Amino acid sequence: MDLFGIFDISTAGMSVEQAKLAAAAANLANARTTRTADGTPYQPLAVVVRSTLGAHATYAAAESSLRADALPRPTVQTVEQLQAAPRLVYDPGHPDADERGFVALPAVDTLSTMMDLVAVSRGYEANLRAFDLTRQLIERTLEMGSRR
Repeated sequence: MDLFGIFDISTAGMSVEQAKLAAAAANLANARTTRTADGTPYQPLAVVVRSTLGAHATYAAAESSLRADALPRPTVQTVEQLQAAPRLVYDPGHPDADERGFVALPAVDTLSTMMDLVAVSRGYEANLRAFDLTRQLIERTLEMGSRR
């Protein structure tokens, strides 16, 4: 297996986790934003991830080989706005309240977003640990080779 390809896989995973972190942070920061620049409530963001192969690989090679460049990598396909209905909260004193006293707040579930942040943190740590272990393995291999 190509050890340097493992670096690519780990960095791709960390990039995905970074995008998820940014989306979750934006969702939490705007959980009570009733009006954006266009006058509508904030729409929560979601990261769409897809699996791609290394630069020189095909799916047939991935099935028959253990080469790291033949293994799939996660990539961020897009960051989309979820088209979720806003939550209506009764707050007649709010400047954006309708005639019945309800305010349309974004459909951001802060509890599940916080749980997502924990999963993102653990995913990032796992990719970073794999990266570091691979680096240490290469360093030790080079040290063994230089002693001969």
